Amino acid sequence: MKLFGLGVLATITGLTVFICLLVVASRGIFHLIFTFLYKRITTERYWSNVFETYNLAKMIGLGRLVETELRAAHGQPPERPFGRRNMVSPWNDLYFNPVFFHRLPLLDYTKVGTEVVIGPEAKYPLKLKIPILIGGMAYGTALSAKTKQALALGATMAGTVANTGNGPFLPAERAAAEKLIIQYARGSWAKDLEVLEKADAVEIQLGQGLWGPAPAEISPRRLARNPKLRHLLGAKPGEKAVIPPRLLEAETDRELVDLVRAIRAHTDGVPVGFKLGATQWLERELEILIRTKPDFIAIDGMEGGTHGGLGSSLDALGTPTLYALVRARRFLTAKKLTGKISLLVGGGLYSGMDFLRALALGADAVFIGTIALISLVHTQGVKVLPWEPPTKLIYEGGWQKKKLNIEQGAQSLANFLKASVQEMQVAALCLGKAHLSAVDKNDLSTVNRELATYLGIKWCGDPTV
Repeated sequence: MKLFGLGVLATITGLTVFICLLVVASRGIFHLIFTFLYKRITTERYWSNVFETYNLAKMIGLGRLVETELRAAHGQPPERPFGRRNMVSPWNDLYFNPVFFHRLPLLDYTKVGTEVVIGPEAKYPLKLKIPILIGGMAYGTALSAKTKQALALGATMAGTVANTGNGPFLPAERAAAEKLIIQYARGSWAKDLEVLEKADAVEIQLGQGLWGPAPAEISPRRLARNPKLRHLLGAKPGEKAVIPPRLLEAETDRELVDLVRAIRAHTDGVPVGFKLGATQWLERELEILIRTKPDFIAIDGMEGGTHGGLGSSLDALGTPTLYALVRARRFLTAKKLTGKISLLVGGGLYSGMDFLRALALGADAVFIGTIALISLVHTQGVKVLPWEPPTKLIYEGGWQKKKLNIEQGAQSLANFLKASVQEMQVAALCLGKAHLSAVDKNDLSTVNRELATYLGIKWCGDPTV
């Protein structure tokens, strides 16, 4: 026993000495490397100085620099996940105005109403507990089956609705979602009667905010690796699956009216609406869409996310979410359609205060995508980081997608939604409003004079009498 104790002591002593030597040596190695780099940076002329890379990145932007290198490497436009780099809509310039005595704040935030009805004039309106919807994100063409199930389950736990996106119908998603919006996509799939009958609402997808109506395709090689996806997309072996830039079955006003009528006949009265990207031609598009008498219109601003749109396009296509929302609400109000057609908006909305600002400016509800995925992944990101991005965990093409825990992801998403709604309720309490839908632009002010004039709200420097 004595010899064993001496052996342990010797081992510990040896490890301690080794660690100390390693620390000393590493300090020396680090010093040599630092000295070498420091001398190069501070003595070499710029055309041979590694610091010039920093100047390039600062001048061009690190994102543009990387995308330039990707174009040079592959000879194709780089596909950037999630969307734009920068926010365009001035949400952060809008402030809520609390009340103290001229109108009393409420006593309990939990009594602030949060429920919303989508498509109030439909035979079977979509009734939700909260005004935050999960936006359309496709199975197969974007997300994995596990990710879609987690989104659907999280939506159910939070009292809201999931959305199939423009991919094929996934039975497991339908099973996990208490309420599900099925997108009638531009592709040829998920349009048969059996699928549409499973919808709690149908969203005719015309395009996305920052992606517009751009076409997309899934290569035969990728489909060959996933026969199940190829079958769901209806592609034959060796064929590619294509999402065309427009609905081929509705290319005129009359055909669009007939399409909505046919979907209503097949779905027995659930809300039927449209999703389109925000555009400067918004009013002209809406003028056509309202002729079909839709139950809702979902507008996706240019700050919205995407599975992997072309990098340069993401920075140049579309109209900012805030302006599209305001214009759409003004249009529907002028047409006396407020309360008849629900207005949904998404794109660059990340927090409870973003959601409440959108409601105050006229949205009946908001839909989220990127922030929902971030919330869903939460601490599960450590399963792939730092060697791989979290997209490997949630995308269909991610080789680590099997590591995603559905129940854990759903709970994380539900927690995010619950916390966001609570933040909105507390803010409404401070405004003296008993329901989130009662918050309007009179509860807003801004330091931006131009924005104040455009929105018809108070500039912070003006007195209110």
